[in-house]
Amino acid sequence: MSRRPKYLRWVKDIIIALTMAGALLFTALSGAQTTSEIGLSQAEKDYLAAKRSLRVCVDPDRLPFDGVDERGQHAGLSKDYFDIFTRMLGVEMVVPKVEDWDDLMHKAKSRECDVVSQINASEERKSFLDFTSPYFYLPLAVVTRYDRIFVEESLEGAGTRFAVIKGDIAIDKLKQRYPSIDLVEVKNNIQAMELVYDGDVFGYIGAQGAVAFAIQALDLNKLAVTGSLPLRYELSVATRNDEPLLGSAFEKAVLHLDPKEGQSIRDKWIAITIEKVTDYTLLWLTLLVLGTVIIVSIYWNSRLVKANRAIRDALNDLHAAQVQLEEQNKIFKKQSITDALTGLYNRLKLDEELSCAIAQSDDTKRNFAVILLDIDYFKRMNDQCGHLIGDELLKALSSLMISTLSKGEILGRWGGEEFLIISPDTDLQTGEKLAEQLRERIAAHVFPAGKTFSVSIGVAVYQPGETADALIGRVDKALYRAKKQGRNRVEVD
Repeated sequence: MSRRPKYLRWVKDIIIALTMAGALLFTALSGAQTTSEIGLSQAEKDYLAAKRSLRVCVDPDRLPFDGVDERGQHAGLSKDYFDIFTRMLGVEMVVPKVEDWDDLMHKAKSRECDVVSQINASEERKSFLDFTSPYFYLPLAVVTRYDRIFVEESLEGAGTRFAVIKGDIAIDKLKQRYPSIDLVEVKNNIQAMELVYDGDVFGYIGAQGAVAFAIQALDLNKLAVTGSLPLRYELSVATRNDEPLLGSAFEKAVLHLDPKEGQSIRDKWIAITIEKVTDYTLLWLTLLVLGTVIIVSIYWNSRLVKANRAIRDALNDLHAAQVQLEEQNKIFKKQSITDALTGLYNRLKLDEELSCAIAQSDDTKRNFAVILLDIDYFKRMNDQCGHLIGDELLKALSSLMISTLSKGEILGRWGGEEFLIISPDTDLQTGEKLAEQLRERIAAHVFPAGKTFSVSIGVAVYQPGETADALIGRVDKALYRAKKQGRNRVEVD
């Protein structure tokens, strides 16, 4: 496994600590709404005043999104959100000790938790918990070794197994979409990563962002996020359902979250996952040495020049490390929105762009079209020619589509051999014409290794008030009709 020089690592630790302190100061000064400003009723205010403190149960092993530090205090992205909820609701939050997810669920059922910080809603959990509107979304990602190529068909391939966390709500979603999937349930993401690393399972399916954090934390340089799935977690705050005023108060707090402040929290936790802060002993020893140099320089004028030179050199090194860290952050952010194989936008970025297109359309009342494209018989080509040729075909198809589309259109890899296009200011007739142009050009093109193939395409135009899931559902149905009616054709909805 590759390791960075220790000197550079402790310098980066200093920068990261300063970055975190600055972000926390900004959050404290920004000022969330008060209980009156978020519209709490008098009954809700009286309830919270009588309650005085709330027991918030936290999954201890799901950083960077949820966790506890070595002192047992709330940590991670959800902690920053709960700092805002504390100010909104005017009540103290305390974190009981929780061993693992199973222990958390047991404590929630037995009313030892008033609140669960981040959780997916399910029918079984609704028997003892109330759920707010989701305040954070996480797509499902797939981690494999670099020497293995992931395509969506692998999820139901003979003898192909995938690790998942025991009790994860994603298990039901995966089994519903992929009935033949072979899942191995493990205790935590560390055990899952080890199974992938050792080759005991093909891949690990978990929350995008959390899996990237685990790879960095464990320094497993043979592993990478190699795909994303058309499924996601929808994380809410959960409250005990025998005290409904608590649930209604938290729902109002969630609905009054500032989107810009939420984005600031997400950017902060993405940035600091690049390097794990561990060596605090070395950090304090270094600060002690620097302090000693300063004191000695005051009393020994003869050494002042040498001490100043050493300080300048240290500052230069610190600046160089900061520049390098900023460049790494840029690379990491780009990787987080880019498909590793084709260089196109990945599923996470496409979800974000689709939400932006809907919001813009609702404001301007202007149409936009969504085009979903799927390669016909791609699995057959992979089986016949091998995955390396299959990868070359996907990259060549991406380049061909980029050269065909205009600058304002958004193109990304939706998953496997599926590609999604968002075309602004486009009605259904224009969208169908663009899709037909793509289909004809692809069918006439000769790809690497002399291969030719066709594509099936679905087209739909956003309807006012429609959700992103509903829009994708319609374009997916149109694509399915194109497949069912003989492939190599365009269908609209």
